[in-house]
This record gives sequence, structure tokens and C-alpha cells, in this order.
Amino acid sequence: MSKRGNMVVRIHQAVSFHAFMTRIPRTEAVFWPGCALMTLDPAILNRTLEVLKRAEPGIQMAAACCGNPTASLFPEALNQRKQKLLTLLESKGVKRIYTACPNCTLQLRKFGLEVIPIWQVLAECLTADDLSALSGSYVWHDPCPTRNDHLQQEAVRKILALRGCDCTEPIHTGCKTLCCGNRKMLHCTNPEASRKIREKRLAEFPEDRTIASSCEGCLSAFRGAGRDTAHLLEILFGKSKSRGWGNRIKNTWK
Repeated sequence: MSKRGNMVVRIHQAVSFHAFMTRIPRTEAVFWPGCALMTLDPAILNRTLEVLKRAEPGIQMAAACCGNPTASLFPEALNQRKQKLLTLLESKGVKRIYTACPNCTLQLRKFGLEVIPIWQVLAECLTADDLSALSGSYVWHDPCPTRNDHLQQEAVRKILALRGCDCTEPIHTGCKTLCCGNRKMLHCTNPEASRKIREKRLAEFPEDRTIASSCEGCLSAFRGAGRDTAHLLEILFGKSKSRGWGNRIKNTWK
């Protein structure tokens, strides 16, 4: 990994674990979008939260980092950050975490927490009246962390069916999905290998279709290669007008 790449990720993780960017409400259940998804418009996450409340009325949004980049690149710092996070969650009485990010799902489960991906809940609670008027043609990408998670795979397809959008699947999908090139921070540790993996995946996506996924990290990789993307929450609730730290701060301190 280059010195610059190392520095960028170290800064990202230091800021993400700073008290200013961490907000855990006092409640038993939290909606945990994850760092990447927190950069979307607050309206999208707010609408997601409202639907989740139908299954978990007391749920509130949490702004925090799971530490996945730290685990991959700076494992010597993981235990301290893990303990800090676990202590904070315990002090706030959090018992259930509803995750949107597939990497957060795996990382938080490694910490021994009760983690519930939001897609199964949305699949049961969404109604046609919740959906935006967004249209388009899509190709679906299953992120690596869900490769063996059949419940998540089934849930997102149920949601897509409810949405009624024009969405196809590539040759390698579901349990045979291919990586976007960012797995375990490979884009930082070996950019050339990451690029080759990404190109192999992109070759399966028709050029005239927007790439859709439940992982904002994967979509960021595809956008970096010049492709149009849409997160599943955007397909449900409308396209995010912007992405960035400005939105992340708003989502943290709204």
C-alpha cells in the first residue's frame, strides 16, 4: 500500500471513530447504515428508518463505524476500537443492530452482537405507497459478504419484485457472485489486482444498464470505473442528490 493510501485510510478511521462522528442513541434497537451509506441524502435514510419502525417502533439511527477497514489494514488498532464501540453500545442499552452495509453485518457479528440485516425487514414491511417514482433499467450485483447469505439474497429480490423495476442479473450472481475488487481493502493494498478483479466483474454488466446493489462500497468502485449506479435504497426512495462528508455530518447530527 502506498504511503498516501495508508495515510488516507488512517485518517478516515481516526475521524470515523472520533466522538464527533459517533452518535449512539439510548435505545434497545438501532438502524446502522454504515460509513459509506451515511454519505447519502438524509431523506433516504429517514424514509428507511420510518419503514423499519413498523417492525421495531423504538428504533433510532446510529452513526458509527464498525471498524472493517481497521480490521483489514491496521489490525493492531482493532481491539481498542472494538472495546470502545462495545462499551458505548452497552452504556446506551443497545441490544439489536439493524444493518444496511454487508461489511458492517459481518464485522459486528464478529464482535458478538445481535445483528439483523434490514433487507428482510423491508421485504416484509414495505408497501407500494412507500416507493418513489424512480424508473430505469438495472443489473443487480450481490456483494461478496452476502455470497452465502441466502436470506439476504432472497430479501433483496423480493424487494426488487415489489418495486417492479426492470432488473436483470449477470452470469455470476447469488452464491456465485464476483467481487467488485474492494474486498478486504484490496484497492488500497494492491490497486492493480483490484482493477483486474473489477474489470472482470464489470464485463458481465450490460453497458446500457445501471448497476444496482445493496453495498455502497461496491457501487463506489463501479462509479470509479465510470459506470452509473444506484443503491437499493435509492431504487426504493429516490436518487440521492449528492454523496459526501457533508451528508454524513448531517446524518450524524440531524
